[in-house]
Formats: sequence, structure tokens, C-alpha cells
Amino acid sequence: MERFQESMHAHQEALKLDKNYAPAWYGIGNVLQVQQKLQEALDAYMRAIKCDAGFAKAWYGYGNVLSDLGRFAEALNAYEEVLRIVPGHIPALNSKASALYHLGHYQQALDAYDEALRIDPNTRVAWNGKGNVFYKLGDYAKALETYERALLLNPKMASAWHNKSLVLKQMRRHQEALAAAEEAIRLSPNDPDNWQRKEEALRQLRRHNDARIAEAEVLRLRAGQK
Repeated sequence: MERFQESMHAHQEALKLDKNYAPAWYGIGNVLQVQQKLQEALDAYMRAIKCDAGFAKAWYGYGNVLSDLGRFAEALNAYEEVLRIVPGHIPALNSKASALYHLGHYQQALDAYDEALRIDPNTRVAWNGKGNVFYKLGDYAKALETYERALLLNPKMASAWHNKSLVLKQMRRHQEALAAAEEAIRLSPNDPDNWQRKEEALRQLRRHNDARIAEAEVLRLRAGQK
């Protein structure tokens, strides 16, 4: 908390010298976003953009906050602006693909992920995101293949282990789904979704006592998020 206060103070001091200093507004937006003060972060990023319309980092931060708020159509426009300023910006391509996914534009999402992967085939976020699109399309074999590609690049990617567990459940490979869920829990033990995947796999394996223990952990963690 002290670090955030120091950072905020430094940016505010910079604005006393120049109220139109875009990097200071951008820095304030970053601090507010981390603190989950999303509307205030949005306002700060917009101030940065008004000071410097070509500030790609500010557009990207603006898009990310819009995504956090579930305003995916607006976020998509922000990511498109980043890509206009910096063609081939891989984080913006991945975020654009994610926004398209949430808007239900699955083929366009795949195209955006593929564009990111053409630039850098080792973009693990793109492989994981591409798996989500295939999962949504019901192509579980391709989804599994892409999640595994993401895990080859980063075996500590908890979200990919979670997603692998989910798709293995759909493929009725419950023992493997359990193993993937347990790896996701090892990497991210406070994520209730990981415990839910474990509970589902245990129930399918008829390990009902263990499933009840996992279910209790899901409920405990979700209660803590409220």
C-alpha cells in the first residue's frame, strides 16, 4: 500500500509541474487499476489520451479497464487504436482476441490469436486463448492441443491447467482432468474455479467424500471473494 501511495504522490507532483503530462496520468491510471478503482483508472487513462492521442500504453490500459468492466465492444476499439499506433503489438492482439471472444465473434478471435502467433509462436497467452475459442466451438481435441502447447511454453500457467481440466472433463477423461485440476490448485490454491474442477472430476470418479471436501473449499473461497 505504501508503495502505491509513493507512486501516486510522485505522479501528482509531476502534474503540478505540467497538468498535461501524459505519462503521469498514465501512471495514476496504473495505480488505480491495481487498486481496483476501475472508473477512476478509466478517467486517468482518458486524461493521458487527451494529452497525447498517440500514447499507445494509455490506450492499452484504457482497453484493459474497459475489459475488466465487461465493456468489451469499447475495449475492442481501444485495442484497435493501439494496433493502429503500434502494428503487431502482441499484448493488444491477444486482448483484442479476448474481447472478440467475449463478444461471441469466435472466428475473428481465432484470426487475432493467429496473427499474434505469426509474430511470436511462443506467445503462451495466445495458445491458451485460442484453446478457449476452440472449447467454445465444441472442438475439444483442438482445445486440448492448444492448452498443452501453452503448457509446454509455461508449465506454471495455472489458467491453462484449469482449462485443460475443463476440456478433459468434456472428453470424459476424468482421471486426467483430476490431475490437471490438482496441478492448477498447486499453482493457484486460492482460485475457487480450480477446486471446482477437482470436485467435478472426483464426483465422476465416484470419490464422493473427497468431492465434498473439494466442494467445501470452493464455498469457502467464494465466500471470501464477496
